Amino acid sequence: MTESNATIEARLLVNALRPRYPLDVVWLAGEILGKPVELDQEYFPDNICALILDKPEYPSVHICTNLNRPYTSRRFSIVHELAHIYLGHTGDISFIESEEDPVLHTEADGFATETLTPKHRILTLAHKYREPLAMIHQVLRGYDVSLEMTCRRLVELGIYNGTFSCCNENETFFTYNSPGFAINIETIDLIPKIKRGCLVTRKETIRGMPVNCYFKRFQSGNFLIVFIEQETVTSFTERRSLSMKQA
Repeated sequence: MTESNATIEARLLVNALRPRYPLDVVWLAGEILGKPVELDQEYFPDNICALILDKPEYPSVHICTNLNRPYTSRRFSIVHELAHIYLGHTGDISFIESEEDPVLHTEADGFATETLTPKHRILTLAHKYREPLAMIHQVLRGYDVSLEMTCRRLVELGIYNGTFSCCNENETFFTYNSPGFAINIETIDLIPKIKRGCLVTRKETIRGMPVNCYFKRFQSGNFLIVFIEQETVTSFTERRSLSMKQA
């Protein structure tokens, strides 16, 4: 997958600053903006993410986040807004997501994703935690990002070949699939609906492809379903070892 310039810029910034993780996003704002930063949290409509208020005469920068959004969403929103400044974006930039230029929005999202979960760190973590539910737990604990962002990151980095879906009996909240890999509701309905904990693992076959099924139910009643091609992690480890030897 070709990386965007925004992702590369984020990686260069992280390499220069060498921050600790989970990333202190207020500290990052101070590094990028060159001023003291004050964080304000207010209840805004759901479609408002974060606002950065700064003028030359201000002694400090105020960053306002939306308390109607989850903690991990507020962290992502701050870095997203910082990305617009760092990347020098001009044009249709708005604190209301639906009103923002889609290209600029995508670039800022890519910057925020790489900054909050650096590629090299996630790939290194994948060597130690090969089972996907354990890997997800480590990313959630170590990087303070959402379950959805974690699953998307694991798919887009090619760590697993499979699908990640979060849903309940009535609706699906998100689904991320590797290219050419998908599940349907009929497949999901065949999984036993355990009341607590997780099921690791159950052998399944999807269109002739052998997969492992992982299933975790949360206290909210939602559950995460993961189908992973059985050879994915082994192949990933072999590819990484070979590339390290070649380097």
